[in-house]
Parts: sequence; C-alpha cells; structure tokens
Amino acid sequence: MNILLLTSEFAPVTGGIGTYAREIATAATALGADVTVAAPGYGKDNTAEDRRLPFEVRRYQGGLHSMRDLPSKIMLARRLVGSERYDLVHGADWPFFIPVALSRGLTQARIMMTVHGTEINETQTPLKRLAIRCAGVFGPRTTIAANSRYTSELFRRRFTVDTQRIHAIPLGVSDFWFGERQARAVTRAAHGIGADRIVMVTVARITRRKGHLATLSALRTLPQELRGQLTWLVIGPDGEADYVKELRDLAANAGCDIRFIGPLPDQQIRDIYGAADFFCLTGVPESSGRVEGFGLVYLEAGAAGLPSVATDIGGVSDAVVAGRSGLLVSPSPADIARAIARLTENGETRSALAAGAIAHARRLSWKRCAAETYGLTPTTRRDADSASAPLSAIERPAVDPALHINPA
Repeated sequence: MNILLLTSEFAPVTGGIGTYAREIATAATALGADVTVAAPGYGKDNTAEDRRLPFEVRRYQGGLHSMRDLPSKIMLARRLVGSERYDLVHGADWPFFIPVALSRGLTQARIMMTVHGTEINETQTPLKRLAIRCAGVFGPRTTIAANSRYTSELFRRRFTVDTQRIHAIPLGVSDFWFGERQARAVTRAAHGIGADRIVMVTVARITRRKGHLATLSALRTLPQELRGQLTWLVIGPDGEADYVKELRDLAANAGCDIRFIGPLPDQQIRDIYGAADFFCLTGVPESSGRVEGFGLVYLEAGAAGLPSVATDIGGVSDAVVAGRSGLLVSPSPADIARAIARLTENGETRSALAAGAIAHARRLSWKRCAAETYGLTPTTRRDADSASAPLSAIERPAVDPALHINPA
C-alpha cells in the first residue's frame, strides 16, 4: 500500500498531531506500507533527523499553521497527490482537510481525514462550515478516523455524515515508553527527592484547559500531614502568561513541595516516570470549545508503570479506564483531592492500578492503530488481537469496583 500523509505539525516541534503523524507512519511502514509524509520545515534543515525515520519525509515551507497558509497548502496537496499513484491520501489534521478534498479529482486513492477533537468545535463558524461544504471535505469518498469514542460522537453531532464512514480508532503508545529507565534511586537523588516521598508527576503545557489550577486547588484542601508527604513535579512549557503566574503564586503558599521543571526531552521524562508514584492531569472544560480528544500522555505514563488521576472530560476515559488503570473523577477540587489522597496513602491501590495501566497501554499499540486505520495486516498476535477486538474490549477491560472514587 502506498500512503501519502499530510500533516501541519511534525518534528522538531513537539505536540500531539506531530506525534500522531510520526508514530502512525512508523507503524504503517513496519506493517509493510510505503509511506510518504509531507510536513512543515520550520525554516530549518531537518535532513539529518528525517533520514533516521523509516519513511520518506518531504518538507514544505512553513511553520505553525495559519489560515493565510491555506492557499499554499492547497497547491502543495494538488502537486503531491498528482505526482504519483497513491492507494490512500490521509489528511492527518484539519489544516489539510480542504487541500486534500480539493485534490481528490487527481487520484483514485481512498481519502481519509483524522479528527482529534478540538477542531470539530472550531470549524462550526458559518464561514468555515460553508468552506467545508463547498469543498466537499466529508464527501462520499472520504473516511473519517476519530481518535476516541468521544471524538467520534462529537463529530457525528456536528456533521451530517454517513455513520458507516466514521470510525473510532484510539491512538497508540510508542514502545519507547516501555523502555529501560534510569534507576529510581538515581533519578530521585538527581532531583533531591527522598526515598520516602510520594511523587506525583504532571506532563503538559501549563495552560488553562490542562487544569493545573484544579490540581493545585485539590492539594490545598488536603490535610497538612498528607501534603507534607507529597512532591509534585510539573513538567512542560509555559502557556498563557497570566495563568502561569497565578499558578506559581498560589503554589508558593500551598504548603506542599511543588517543583516547576519546565520542558524536558522524552528520555528524561521517562526516567522521572520511573522515579514517580503516580501521574496526575486534571483537565477542565473550556468555554472556547477546546477539548481533550484522547489524552496520549496518560498512556505514556501508564506504559512506564504509573496509574493516573484524571478528570472525566472529552475522550480521556478511553486513555484512562476508571478503576483499572487509574482514578477517573469529575473536574472538581473535592473529587480530585479524594483521588490524590487515595493514591498517596494506599500503596496497594497504586500497585493494582499500575499493573492495569501497563496492561492497558500494551493493548493500545501504534501497530494496532495503523492496521485499523489503513486496513493493514498486523504482524504480531497481540496487534492482531487488538485490531480485531471490538472497541469495548480494547478500551474497557474489567474494572475493579473497589477502586472507584465516588463523589461525596
């Protein structure tokens, strides 16, 4: 199978779309497909890094997407789609939906678009809906891949499309996150963390919708004795300046060991996962319409053996199985506090959920995702079982009722 994948985000820029494009292209290549990825160049020479990838990368001029870039993306898509015979043309994210749709007359290839969540709401303005309709973006030749059941249902509500062409295909987790980590004691010593500390880690851009303030509010309600046992490591780049300042100011008086580490390379994050006790990311609803379509970072932490405290918003329940791989709660400080307290105080609960988190992450491989997305044949029994299993079997393994957190 010859696949052309067009993405508006890719390495060296980090982000969910770039991760999706790289990992699904890598997995599809491992399954025998011939993959070409069209990605922005960001004004840099990326040749050395691109040569390390198992698929061809064709860089185009540009960086982070702006609507001003749409005409150039349309010309790019037409040029690439018409340049050779492809079996499948895949728009990995919404900036390429219209360009790919306007190129379909140049090819007999199958057309696919992946929806990730937020862009579904962002395309609801009258002008954008008109452009989508006029371009025939979700026309009869187009298959829609949604990254979670939530995203699939959201798309169904927003667009009138034959449901047979909409497929919920949960994302995967890279083998990297299962890999060897630095010894727990060594990492803790490097960060000046005692062996007796309970370490909670968050990895996300510090932005409103990621809910760092909700986590902090929950911590501030815990008894001082419990707060005194915790170290919270906050990893990720700064987002909105006013939000970051508010978070840091409140953290300084929280009576808890809170450390803002900033962005780190994946290797160091994986080492910190090995030195931590549980993961916590408590996203909150946002009036702008931005949503958490899936939550890949929960799987990455789970692959490293960390159970999660997570809020039940968007598609997070596909990444964190309540009572199986973590504690899934409402986005209220009281419920978040109860979940944090439970994982801080109860080592048996942490161990049980850690085992479930690893098992859930192993079920959701990128090869399984690529096989289901492109109709490829899995190369291992595990990937075949995951790809052929119903969605509920992949994402809803048996739940231990004893591990539920119920609102007061």
